[in-house]
This record gives sequence, structure tokens and C-alpha cells, in this order.
Amino acid sequence: MTRPKKAIKTKKQKTNYLPFLTMAVAIIAVAIVVLVPKGGSDETALNNTNTSNNQNTTIEENSLDENAGGPVKDLGVAAILNKNGDVVIKEADITENVSFLEYKSKDGITVGLLAARASDGTVRTALNTCQVCNGSPYAYFVQQDDQIQCENCGNIYSLDMIEQERGGCNPIPIMVEEKTVTGTEIIIPAAFLEENAAIFENWKKF
Repeated sequence: MTRPKKAIKTKKQKTNYLPFLTMAVAIIAVAIVVLVPKGGSDETALNNTNTSNNQNTTIEENSLDENAGGPVKDLGVAAILNKNGDVVIKEADITENVSFLEYKSKDGITVGLLAARASDGTVRTALNTCQVCNGSPYAYFVQQDDQIQCENCGNIYSLDMIEQERGGCNPIPIMVEEKTVTGTEIIIPAAFLEENAAIFENWKKF
């Protein structure tokens, strides 16, 4: 008698999704590596630009603040000379902000001058050295609001008092009789500057 054969049960093979998941993760990772740094670089560059702009703005604001109040440093510029070698100052160019000028003597000595418009509208001129401190390298003035201050002794002097008196710790005045005033220009003779050049021999020689 033949025995019936037992049916062979076949196990149903389950689908393994792990390789697919691994591949998907790998693709996403590659995409992140390739794409994200590019976007990140742009963002970083933008941030750097903004930072730079902010720094520039701060520098500009600080530069303006320095002149808004407090000492204005003596930034001397070469004086304009006429054909006779005299210093010529155009009155229209002079304001309440002191103009610091420099004249070079025949012996090569730098003579400092200053010119400023006083509160009454007149232009005042003086040698940029202290009558008491001259001879010192620091005997020159810087502006502080509507005043000037000697860098050697620290004396503070009103712009309105420039060219008003001799003696004391104030800038040596260039009086009316020592210059020519035409109404549009002030002419300071070279001879006058040469006479006073010796007191500037050590001027600003730190």
C-alpha cells in the first residue's frame, strides 16, 4: 500500500527592505554633503558682508564722533604763497574750525600758523605756538570745540581771544599792522615769518 506523500510546505520568503533603506540614506547623505556646503558658504559670505558693513559703519560713525566734540588734532597743511613768498589766506575758506597752516623758512624751519573765524565773524590769525612755551616741541595748539589748547602746558584759550593780546600762555598774535587785509584775503609777509622762525626750531621734533 502506497503511503500518500506529505505536502512540502514552502516558507514564504519575506522581502528584505534594509538594503533599500541603506541606499536611500546614502543618497540623502551624498545630497547633503554636495548641496548644503554651497548654501552654507553663501550664507557665511552674506554674514561676513553684513559684519564688514557693520564694522565700516562703526568706523565712519567713530570718525564723525571724533570731530563732533573734543580735541581736533592739528593737521597742518602747506600754506599758499604768492609770487613774493608771502602767505595768502582766503577769508572765505576760514570757519570756526581752525585752519592749521605751515610755512617753510629759508633755513628749512617749519613755522606754524593758525586762522579761525571768531564769533563776531572776523578772521583771527596767530602763530601756532604758545608765547610762554615756545621752544618746546609740544608748544602748539589743537582745537577743542570753540577753544584751542596748548599741548605743552594744557592752557585752554577761546577762539575769540586769538589776536587780541600779547603775553601769557596763548598763541602769538599776528596783529593788523603785521599783515595786510584786503577784504577777501589776509597776506602775512614772509619777512615776518622769517623773523619768528627761530622759535619754531624745536617745534614738533618729538
